Amino acid sequence: MLNAFQQGPFIIKYTWIYALIAFLITYYLLKMVLRKNEDFLQEFLDALVSSLLIGVLSFKGSILLYRPELLKTNPLGALYLSGGGKEWLTAIFLACLYLVWKTKKSQWPNKLIGTGIAYGIVTFITSYWLVRTLFFLII
Repeated sequence: MLNAFQQGPFIIKYTWIYALIAFLITYYLLKMVLRKNEDFLQEFLDALVSSLLIGVLSFKGSILLYRPELLKTNPLGALYLSGGGKEWLTAIFLACLYLVWKTKKSQWPNKLIGTGIAYGIVTFITSYWLVRTLFFLII
């Protein structure tokens, strides 16, 4: 079974598609669950999306941090390399650090933060697993 499909020059992994669908499901579920607190909801979702982007950028950028010789030999080659454990840990750390900073700066209620994070994690993991399983059953 293939792990990716090719659309022109782009190779798209199925795991990224599963993650995108799970992210969209989680986004809309959080909007439904937290709709009574509209101000918190918008700021919280913005912070989550920003931390996701920080995580992705730091994941790709930390390859250059841990392998600085790529700057001299092939700086664009870092875009094509997939990161390992150190890169994942760096990305998760920086994304969480941003989220903690944003939480302290905005002074959100702890109950709403806990609800948002709990629903977000459980929904993302469950919907990712469900989409992946349905994909394997269909194909």
